[in-house]
Amino acid sequence: MKKISNVISLMIILILSFGVNLGQAQQTGETFLPTNTTRNEGNYPWQTDNYPWQTGSYPWQREYIDQASYPENAGNYASLANQPFSDVPYVSFYNAKYGDLMLAHHAPGSGNCDSYNDDWYCEVVDPGDDNADVGTYTSLNFWADEANQLWKIGISYHDATHRALKFTGWTCGRTYCTIHNTDTIDLENSPYNAGIGTSLAFSPDGAPHIAYYLSNTTGDDYLMLANYVGSGGNCGVGSAYGMWKCRYIDYGPNVGQYPSLAFSHPDIPNIAYYDGNMGWLKTAYPKSGGNCGKYNDWQCDTVDDGAPDNANVGKYVSIATNISVITPPRFAYYDQTHGTLKFYSANWGPHRPVVVDNMGSSDTRMGISLAFDSIDWPVIAYQKIVGTSKSLYIARNPTAYDDDQLSNCGEQTGGFHKWFCYPLDIARQYLSEAEYVSMSVNTYGLVEIAYSEFYNHTASDYATSLKYMFQRFPIFLPLLQKP
Repeated sequence: MKKISNVISLMIILILSFGVNLGQAQQTGETFLPTNTTRNEGNYPWQTDNYPWQTGSYPWQREYIDQASYPENAGNYASLANQPFSDVPYVSFYNAKYGDLMLAHHAPGSGNCDSYNDDWYCEVVDPGDDNADVGTYTSLNFWADEANQLWKIGISYHDATHRALKFTGWTCGRTYCTIHNTDTIDLENSPYNAGIGTSLAFSPDGAPHIAYYLSNTTGDDYLMLANYVGSGGNCGVGSAYGMWKCRYIDYGPNVGQYPSLAFSHPDIPNIAYYDGNMGWLKTAYPKSGGNCGKYNDWQCDTVDDGAPDNANVGKYVSIATNISVITPPRFAYYDQTHGTLKFYSANWGPHRPVVVDNMGSSDTRMGISLAFDSIDWPVIAYQKIVGTSKSLYIARNPTAYDDDQLSNCGEQTGGFHKWFCYPLDIARQYLSEAEYVSMSVNTYGLVEIAYSEFYNHTASDYATSLKYMFQRFPIFLPLLQKP
């Protein structure tokens, strides 16, 4: 009995130590290790050893957040982020059946979402006034003030009925939220449509910034940036007028699509976007005497012009930066001409875009999400065509695994030997995984992914569900021996 008691005590200590993440590890669902990898069972997650970065081999588990049945399409436009202090995952998404903006968060045992484990709580954040269709192009993010134990959550999204950009957000203390506001930021009448593509990031001082695409059916389109100023601004509708500042960054036919925003050190907004007129990937950042912006106060540079064969590159771009150190932004994006996933960083390897994997040729959306692990190595979740279906894959630095010699895809990039790519969720018949995908790396260095699953059996039998995939700590308890 004494040895059994010791084992139970160890389990309690582990649960107390790892809280939310161990709670996730105990959920029901499919659990598996990446293919073609080894697992060093001597390296426990609480031991730093000599290899604290080898989290790639930690097992994965997947489950449904909201499992839809015909005709419920709930799972598109997913955006994932982790709540400060608790690390609880939150996901914003769009319910197409009702035209609502939705928010789900992990709530073990007390959920209400349509899934098999009751571990996710779903709520309608914006049902739309007068039955408006709202909630597409969502972007979710958090901000934290650790010194004062304050945090904010914000979601940017599109109001299709009113052709408008909207924002909803909460200001919260350690255990509860005190302020909630929903603002219409940019309301455009025909021929304009604001917010077909949004990306939200908080500046270090806690002000929400939103990069968005302003479409114009009769002339130039615009890459726009809105930021909250409280008063003295030039946009916002109704009670929100003057509380936001909107400015155009770049313009031209089909310019500004698929915007992705992130702040770099110390507080510089960087926007990646697609120039659909040229078929180029571009980036914009503030610069006095620059070449774009109303007052030439921004610099717009071409990251990839598709050379040498004038390829169409830059769709579905995802940008990532490191706010704590001075490093250039990094980009993951789609080369539609060659059907490849590409990656670029100015301080890596050959200082040019490199091919990571073959995604397959498609004229429809291909999901891509870029993040960085605890030692600043890139992690890319992406959609890949396998046979006639689209599956969820992940690409990482081979040194993230116990066997750092693994490499099976892509070009070599300076700091490591190529990439290691493997499937996380292989689509079966009638399924398409990860057309919309969003990834985060939590405070323990473990990867979490929210993504859509489209089921399409016939024209009258289809649905889109919201799925969640996460790494968990491998717990290896001692074997009980006879006394």
